[in-house]
Amino acid sequence: MKRQLISSRGNQHFKHLKKLNESPRYRHEVQQTILDGIHLIESYAERFGSPDSVALIQGSDIDKIAPYLNEDTQVLEFPAGLFSEIAPVISPTGILASINIPHLETPENQNCILLLEDIQDPGNLGSILRSASASGVDLVYLSDHCADIWSPKVLRGGQGAHFYLPCIENAVFSDITKAFKGKIFATELTGKSVFKENLKGPVAFIFGNEGNGLQSETIGLAYDSIHIPMEKGIESLNVSAAVSICLYEKYRQENSNV
Repeated sequence: MKRQLISSRGNQHFKHLKKLNESPRYRHEVQQTILDGIHLIESYAERFGSPDSVALIQGSDIDKIAPYLNEDTQVLEFPAGLFSEIAPVISPTGILASINIPHLETPENQNCILLLEDIQDPGNLGSILRSASASGVDLVYLSDHCADIWSPKVLRGGQGAHFYLPCIENAVFSDITKAFKGKIFATELTGKSVFKENLKGPVAFIFGNEGNGLQSETIGLAYDSIHIPMEKGIESLNVSAAVSICLYEKYRQENSNV
């Protein structure tokens, strides 16, 4: 490991990490992002090996993550004030890592896929990916107006899902639905109860924007529409909660032992 103390905002490592934190364009240009916290670093290292660099608050203990680093990993130490400027949260965990964005292969067998249209909130998107990975989703497609999937806040919400679940950004939903060999369900308030649908076999779920839901053109791509029954007076569920309910209803139907 190569340790270096960074004390200037003019340092190239500081500038690089700050841009990775703040700029989606820069992340995609250099094909890197940053991970916040030891759990994400461990999850990444278990699948893809050591991160490119690790950033610590000056004087922090590195022993916990030492097993996930190699001799080429740069260990960058920052005074607390500088570290807070590259951290993606108000209360930093004290450890960050820069990584090369991994590219997972698209699976041939697709029993459950998820299409996300214009999901804006990074926390919602991260939570959706976490639920999707846990419930056995094979592939996630995101429209071009979704939050950046590789933003530190989405990664934090996903808690490692990005490293196991293939995701395709800037997807053209009409092409996907034409090629998909299975039922396609759009989620909207006037649809049928998800609990009365047969969700066994290949299924695609389409979910829309937190405020506006799905566009009418997108709803038209579906086999049918579904909704989640709720008590009177409740307008709607948070989109991440709605996704979880639908995915786990499919999981329940296909796994009689749960």
